[in-house]
Amino acid sequence: MIVNKITKDYYIGSAATNRFYARFSNHLIYFRGSKIVKLAVKKYGLKNFAFIILDLYSNIVTKENNKELLDLEDRYLKIFLPNYNILTEAGSSFGYKHTEVDRQKMKDVFNDARREMIGSLNRDKKLSLETIEKMRAKSLNRPPMSEETKKKCITNTRPVVLYNLNGTVYGEYSTILDAANSINCCEKTIISALKTAKGLVKRQ
Repeated sequence: MIVNKITKDYYIGSAATNRFYARFSNHLIYFRGSKIVKLAVKKYGLKNFAFIILDLYSNIVTKENNKELLDLEDRYLKIFLPNYNILTEAGSSFGYKHTEVDRQKMKDVFNDARREMIGSLNRDKKLSLETIEKMRAKSLNRPPMSEETKKKCITNTRPVVLYNLNGTVYGEYSTILDAANSINCCEKTIISALKTAKGLVKRQ
Protein backbone atom coordinates (compact mmCIF):
# COMPACT_ATOMS: atom_id res chain seq x y z
CA MET A 1 0.00 0.00 0.00
CA ILE A 2 1.24 3.51 -0.89
CA VAL A 3 -0.36 6.10 1.41
CA ASN A 4 -0.53 9.85 0.98
CA LYS A 5 -0.01 10.99 4.58
CA ILE A 6 -1.61 14.37 3.88
CA THR A 7 -4.81 13.41 2.06
CA LYS A 8 -5.02 9.81 3.39
CA ASP A 9 -5.58 8.58 -0.18
CA TYR A 10 -3.81 5.34 -1.08
CA TYR A 11 -2.85 2.81 -3.74
CA ILE A 12 -2.74 -1.00 -3.45
CA GLY A 13 -0.72 -3.39 -5.60
CA SER A 14 1.18 -6.66 -5.47
CA ALA A 15 4.76 -7.64 -6.19
CA ALA A 16 6.34 -10.90 -7.29
CA THR A 17 9.08 -12.48 -5.17
CA ASN A 18 12.02 -10.14 -4.44
CA ARG A 19 10.32 -7.26 -6.29
CA PHE A 20 9.38 -5.00 -3.37
CA TYR A 21 12.17 -2.51 -4.02
CA ALA A 22 11.37 -2.44 -7.74
CA ARG A 23 7.72 -1.68 -6.97
CA PHE A 24 8.74 1.06 -4.54
CA SER A 25 11.18 2.73 -6.95
CA ASN A 26 8.96 2.36 -10.03
CA HIS A 27 5.97 3.99 -8.33
CA LEU A 28 7.62 6.62 -6.16
CA ILE A 29 10.98 7.47 -7.72
CA TYR A 30 11.03 6.66 -11.45
CA PHE A 31 7.24 7.04 -11.95
CA ARG A 32 6.90 3.95 -14.16
CA GLY A 33 3.86 2.70 -12.23
CA SER A 34 0.54 4.35 -11.44
CA LYS A 35 0.06 7.69 -13.20
CA ILE A 36 -2.22 8.83 -10.37
CA VAL A 37 0.45 8.10 -7.76
CA LYS A 38 2.99 9.90 -9.96
CA LEU A 39 0.89 13.08 -10.06
CA ALA A 40 0.22 12.91 -6.34
CA VAL A 41 3.90 12.47 -5.43
CA LYS A 42 4.85 15.40 -7.65
CA LYS A 43 2.16 17.51 -6.00
CA TYR A 44 2.75 16.60 -2.34
CA GLY A 45 6.39 15.44 -2.33
CA LEU A 46 7.89 12.00 -1.67
CA LYS A 47 8.37 12.72 2.05
CA ASN A 48 4.57 12.77 2.47
CA PHE A 49 4.09 9.17 1.29
CA ALA A 50 4.43 5.86 3.12
CA PHE A 51 5.14 2.46 1.50
CA ILE A 52 3.49 -0.27 3.58
CA ILE A 53 3.49 -4.08 3.24
CA LEU A 54 0.01 -5.33 4.16
CA ASP A 55 0.58 -9.04 3.65
CA LEU A 56 3.24 -11.50 2.53
CA TYR A 57 2.59 -14.33 0.08
CA SER A 58 4.73 -17.15 1.44
CA ASN A 59 5.45 -19.04 -1.81
CA ILE A 60 7.85 -18.22 -4.62
CA VAL A 61 5.66 -16.60 -7.30
CA THR A 62 5.46 -18.57 -10.57
CA LYS A 63 3.21 -18.54 -13.63
CA GLU A 64 1.30 -21.45 -12.11
CA ASN A 65 0.50 -19.87 -8.73
CA ASN A 66 0.49 -16.18 -9.69
CA LYS A 67 -3.32 -16.08 -9.59
CA GLU A 68 -3.14 -16.81 -5.85
CA LEU A 69 -1.07 -13.64 -5.39
CA LEU A 70 -3.54 -11.65 -7.50
CA ASP A 71 -6.46 -13.07 -5.52
CA LEU A 72 -4.75 -11.77 -2.38
CA GLU A 73 -4.37 -8.36 -4.04
CA ASP A 74 -8.03 -8.42 -5.09
CA ARG A 75 -9.08 -9.13 -1.50
CA TYR A 76 -7.37 -5.97 -0.30
CA LEU A 77 -8.70 -3.98 -3.25
CA LYS A 78 -12.24 -4.95 -2.25
CA ILE A 79 -11.64 -4.34 1.46
CA PHE A 80 -10.02 -0.90 1.14
CA LEU A 81 -11.35 0.34 -2.23
CA PRO A 82 -8.20 2.44 -2.85
CA ASN A 83 -8.93 5.69 -4.67
CA TYR A 84 -5.45 5.92 -6.24
CA ASN A 85 -6.04 2.69 -8.18
CA ILE A 86 -7.36 2.57 -11.71
CA LEU A 87 -9.03 -0.71 -10.85
CA THR A 88 -9.46 -2.02 -14.39
CA GLU A 89 -5.71 -2.14 -14.72
CA ALA A 90 -5.29 -4.72 -11.93
CA GLY A 91 -3.12 -7.59 -13.13
CA SER A 92 0.51 -8.52 -13.52
CA SER A 93 3.31 -9.19 -15.98
CA PHE A 94 2.44 -12.89 -15.96
CA GLY A 95 -0.52 -12.09 -18.22
CA TYR A 96 -3.39 -12.94 -15.88
CA LYS A 97 -6.50 -10.91 -16.62
CA HIS A 98 -9.62 -10.41 -14.54
CA THR A 99 -12.89 -11.81 -15.87
CA GLU A 100 -15.48 -9.48 -17.38
CA VAL A 101 -17.58 -9.93 -14.20
CA ASP A 102 -14.64 -8.84 -12.03
CA ARG A 103 -13.96 -5.86 -14.30
CA GLN A 104 -17.59 -4.75 -14.07
CA LYS A 105 -17.56 -5.03 -10.26
CA MET A 106 -14.43 -2.88 -10.18
CA LYS A 107 -16.01 -0.29 -12.49
CA ASP A 108 -19.09 -0.19 -10.23
CA VAL A 109 -17.03 0.81 -7.18
CA PHE A 110 -15.06 3.37 -9.19
CA ASN A 111 -17.66 6.05 -8.47
CA ASP A 112 -18.08 9.71 -9.38
CA ALA A 113 -16.39 10.87 -6.17
CA ARG A 114 -13.22 9.01 -7.10
CA ARG A 115 -13.30 10.31 -10.66
CA GLU A 116 -13.57 13.83 -9.26
CA MET A 117 -10.63 13.21 -6.91
CA ILE A 118 -8.47 11.92 -9.76
CA GLY A 119 -9.46 14.80 -12.01
CA SER A 120 -8.60 17.34 -9.30
CA LEU A 121 -4.99 16.13 -9.08
CA ASN A 122 -4.07 18.03 -12.24
CA ARG A 123 -6.84 20.63 -12.35
CA ASP A 124 -5.79 24.30 -12.51
CA LYS A 125 -2.15 23.22 -12.72
CA LYS A 126 -0.07 25.89 -14.48
CA LEU A 127 2.68 24.77 -16.82
CA SER A 128 5.98 26.61 -16.87
CA LEU A 129 7.00 28.55 -20.00
CA GLU A 130 9.81 26.03 -20.51
CA THR A 131 7.37 23.10 -20.46
CA ILE A 132 4.98 24.87 -22.84
CA GLU A 133 7.83 25.57 -25.25
CA LYS A 134 8.94 21.92 -25.14
CA MET A 135 5.38 20.75 -25.87
CA ARG A 136 5.11 23.23 -28.76
CA ALA A 137 8.44 22.14 -30.24
CA LYS A 138 7.52 18.47 -29.96
CA SER A 139 4.21 19.11 -31.68
CA LEU A 140 5.85 21.01 -34.54
CA ASN A 141 8.46 18.31 -35.05
CA ARG A 142 5.95 15.46 -35.05
CA PRO A 143 6.24 13.49 -38.32
CA PRO A 144 3.19 13.44 -40.60
CA MET A 145 0.88 10.46 -40.46
CA SER A 146 1.99 7.69 -42.81
CA GLU A 147 -0.26 6.50 -45.64
CA GLU A 148 -0.54 3.11 -43.94
CA THR A 149 -1.78 4.71 -40.72
CA LYS A 150 -4.25 6.86 -42.67
CA LYS A 151 -5.65 3.76 -44.36
CA LYS A 152 -6.06 2.03 -40.99
CA CYS A 153 -7.91 5.04 -39.60
CA ILE A 154 -10.22 5.13 -42.61
CA THR A 155 -10.81 1.36 -42.36
CA ASN A 156 -11.71 1.46 -38.67
CA THR A 157 -14.09 4.43 -38.95
CA ARG A 158 -15.97 3.43 -42.09
CA PRO A 159 -19.69 2.61 -41.97
CA VAL A 160 -20.63 -1.03 -41.49
CA VAL A 161 -23.80 -2.99 -42.22
CA LEU A 162 -24.29 -6.25 -40.30
CA TYR A 163 -26.47 -8.98 -41.78
CA ASN A 164 -28.07 -11.99 -40.16
CA LEU A 165 -27.17 -15.37 -41.62
CA ASN A 166 -30.54 -15.42 -43.43
CA GLY A 167 -29.59 -12.23 -45.31
CA THR A 168 -31.76 -9.77 -43.39
CA VAL A 169 -30.18 -6.60 -42.05
CA TYR A 170 -29.18 -6.78 -38.38
CA GLY A 171 -28.13 -3.14 -38.15
CA GLU A 172 -26.32 -0.23 -39.80
CA TYR A 173 -23.47 1.49 -37.93
CA SER A 174 -21.28 4.53 -38.55
CA THR A 175 -18.10 2.80 -37.30
CA ILE A 176 -16.68 -0.69 -36.78
CA LEU A 177 -16.53 -0.01 -33.03
CA ASP A 178 -20.27 0.69 -32.93
CA ALA A 179 -20.94 -2.52 -34.83
CA ALA A 180 -18.71 -4.52 -32.45
CA ASN A 181 -20.46 -3.08 -29.40
CA SER A 182 -23.87 -3.99 -30.80
CA ILE A 183 -23.05 -7.72 -30.98
CA ASN A 184 -20.81 -7.71 -27.89
CA CYS A 185 -17.54 -8.61 -29.59
CA CYS A 186 -14.10 -7.07 -30.04
CA GLU A 187 -13.48 -4.47 -32.75
CA LYS A 188 -10.63 -6.66 -34.06
CA THR A 189 -13.08 -9.55 -34.55
CA ILE A 190 -15.07 -7.57 -37.09
CA ILE A 191 -11.92 -6.21 -38.75
CA SER A 192 -10.67 -9.79 -39.17
CA ALA A 193 -14.03 -10.92 -40.53
CA LEU A 194 -14.01 -8.14 -43.13
CA LYS A 195 -10.71 -9.45 -44.46
CA THR A 196 -12.21 -12.86 -45.25
CA ALA A 197 -14.19 -13.82 -48.35
CA LYS A 198 -17.45 -14.53 -46.47
CA GLY A 199 -17.08 -11.85 -43.82
CA LEU A 200 -18.59 -14.00 -41.10
CA VAL A 201 -18.30 -13.46 -37.37
CA LYS A 202 -18.37 -16.90 -35.75
CA ARG A 203 -21.59 -17.84 -33.97
CA GLN A 204 -23.18 -14.56 -34.99
